[in-house]
Amino acid sequence: MTTEPDRDALVGRRGELQLLEQALRLTRSTGADGHARIVSVGGEPWIGKTRLLAELAALAGTEGWRVAVGRAGRTGTATPFELVVDALDDQLALSGLELPDRLAGRLSRVFPALGGAGAEVSGGDEYWLIRAVRSVLELLADGPGLLLVLDDAHRADPLTLDLLDHLARHPPRGRLLTVLAHRDSPAANRLATLRGTGGGQPWHHLELGPLAAHEAAALLGPGLDPVDRQVLLRDAAGVPGLLRACARPDPEPVGTFELATAQPTPGGGPVALDFGPLSGAAWRTAWAAATLGGAVTPQPVAEVAGLPLAQVLLAIDELQAEALLRPEPDGPGFRFRHPAVRALLLRGGRAGWQYGAAGRAVSALRRTGAPAGLPAAHLERAPSLGPTERQLLLAGATADLYRAPAAAVRRLRRWAAETGEPAAIAAQLGQALTLAGRGEEALAAYAGARTAEDRQLTAEAESSALRGLGRWAAARELLASAEGVELAWAALALEVGDPVGGRTAAQWAEHGYLRAGRLGDAAAQAHALALLAAAHAADERFAEAAEVAGAAAERLAGRELPLHRLESVRWLTEAELYLGRRHRAEALLGRAFEAVLDSGQWQLLGRTALGLSRARWEAGDLAGAADRAVLAVAAGRRFPSPPLAVDALLWHSRIRLAGRDVPGAHRAAAAAGREAAGLGRLWQRRVEETLRILGTVPATAEAVPVRRPPGAGLTALTDAQLLDAGLADVGLADAGPDRTEPPGLAGLSRREVQVALLVSEGCTNQQIAGRMGVSAKTVETYLSRIFRKLGIVSRAQVAHLVGLDGRLRRPSGPGGPAPRIGGNPWSGPGAV
Repeated sequence: MTTEPDRDALVGRRGELQLLEQALRLTRSTGADGHARIVSVGGEPWIGKTRLLAELAALAGTEGWRVAVGRAGRTGTATPFELVVDALDDQLALSGLELPDRLAGRLSRVFPALGGAGAEVSGGDEYWLIRAVRSVLELLADGPGLLLVLDDAHRADPLTLDLLDHLARHPPRGRLLTVLAHRDSPAANRLATLRGTGGGQPWHHLELGPLAAHEAAALLGPGLDPVDRQVLLRDAAGVPGLLRACARPDPEPVGTFELATAQPTPGGGPVALDFGPLSGAAWRTAWAAATLGGAVTPQPVAEVAGLPLAQVLLAIDELQAEALLRPEPDGPGFRFRHPAVRALLLRGGRAGWQYGAAGRAVSALRRTGAPAGLPAAHLERAPSLGPTERQLLLAGATADLYRAPAAAVRRLRRWAAETGEPAAIAAQLGQALTLAGRGEEALAAYAGARTAEDRQLTAEAESSALRGLGRWAAARELLASAEGVELAWAALALEVGDPVGGRTAAQWAEHGYLRAGRLGDAAAQAHALALLAAAHAADERFAEAAEVAGAAAERLAGRELPLHRLESVRWLTEAELYLGRRHRAEALLGRAFEAVLDSGQWQLLGRTALGLSRARWEAGDLAGAADRAVLAVAAGRRFPSPPLAVDALLWHSRIRLAGRDVPGAHRAAAAAGREAAGLGRLWQRRVEETLRILGTVPATAEAVPVRRPPGAGLTALTDAQLLDAGLADVGLADAGPDRTEPPGLAGLSRREVQVALLVSEGCTNQQIAGRMGVSAKTVETYLSRIFRKLGIVSRAQVAHLVGLDGRLRRPSGPGGPAPRIGGNPWSGPGAV
């Protein structure tokens, strides 16, 4: 069950609130004869401006300030000074303020408290009314001071803006602080101009940006599956109001591209977002734009909305003024500021209207030559499909295979149901299911492929599904009957740690590189280089690993990662981390992580998260490493991959050990034993080795039970449940050394252990650098980390601890870097 977040908590805005508090203090310290101040607070919709101003108003009230809060009108045409009247009318009615007759007479035309009825203000009266409102502000500011809060100022009427202009150039005297909030939209352009014109009154601006990830996560509470939490954080993009509106995750996570183009089922209930005082035409335009999906142009929107083009153009201006739509930066058209807003609009929209709009959308999209995936999104749920629609549905599945594999699955299955020919698309369906992290379903689909040729075309993807499920023998048998799958052989060899098919991982990668060069496949060449770098690193051929990794990274730099070869990032970053190049690995992993979230290739989520966890470990950030390890565990179970779950649990055990939580490390390692039960003896030995380092070895890995919370399946486990409730009852809670026992060398990374071993042999930093193929400065960095983690200060202490730790063995790799070939044979776009 989802825990409701604390909606009263002001998360991530303490610094901004302190700046506003400082403005209050400065205003009060100026005295009765001082000049007033203005502070504007800007930001995108739902970023927290109103919440921040409410906190400031409450604080000012406790300190004795007179507080007046106004908000721009929600409907109809704005009346003169509407924003200011909304703030000050109650103050005039309740303050008992005695106004001079002449002043009261002027103000009575606009303030209901003084007998006004919103009378029309002519041009000749505007100046005197502005002066009159300024005089009232001075009277109300007398004494403890007046805090004037004006919210949604981007909707302010022209006279209110003229008043702010006058106040900036002719500041009232007294303790007056005016704080106004506005959305970042074209409607706020004049406010920005007023800020920049200067004048006699200090005007400061505060821009609210998105919350940091850890701040946004605090709003979600502890009751979410880690995968759902990560997807919600992506959808909300650090916007608190949007995060709350999205707080109920989908049954299955959705990639960003699908979120921007798919057609969710309407009827999800009211949308908890303030879209502003939109006209009926603006609402219909917004629904039409959401129905079309992606970037939209006015003419198709008008067709779907059933409105004249001129009316739609005005409505788009309205939506822009509320910062809901924004122009495409690289071409014509508009799109929603956040894809999640589009999805929320459709889910909360009118089902009957959307049913009719879907047909109009398909016609408009086909007429304008839109990408096949956009009309296909509507055809998934169409009541019937003719031959043309079926062809379009299949084209949409093919086009979005790597950008939205879950959508491709739906389209392929609908096509098969319509045509009665599931075997014709079985191989392609298997690919889509593999990418979506649904390995068992994928294998069933591959088995239904019509011909051996179809299986050959997808052998690499099928072997990936088998590897993810830990079925390496089946993957070996599949690849033995396929051709042109050198890269799949290399990945298999790296995972099993031995040569396969008669070649080593490095040999397979080299052959794959040559084949990709002959075919002119640059993405496959980069993938081959990544596999080769990982193979060299695993063989401790560090100089060659560094050379090849550099060539692979060069091919992936400065361009979008190839979605059909995202796994290449896994192998390249494993090599980079092994070489101690954490910054390079983390930057590339961050790009891959975003690509996985955008595309919905959930098969790769766990491995990418695990790589980021290792990068955070290398940076000395145990909390960050643990956070990503938890996500990797959850992904390994949500998108079933026992090898990933074992790797992630063992890694999390190591993180807990480094944090001196020895019982927690036992629990995570024992849970890994349960996951490894069906993977073979090799994986069980890995678990037993970890438990031996911890000081306890169970009788058999299979005998280690894992208790899950009642009623919680694999997909319902949260991070807390996975790593506490789910692992607390493994029979090892009281075993092993006390939590306060130092973690020893087991808390070091693999590269740090290598440095420690070489230090114990008496090697200097230069000698260690030569042996490991890194710089002397990198060795110094490793040593400083070793000292910090072990709580020691000298090389002699390192050598002493190595001597005490009999569980470590010295590396059996070469004593120095492998000889270099002249030049770099892997560099250059056409190198083969």
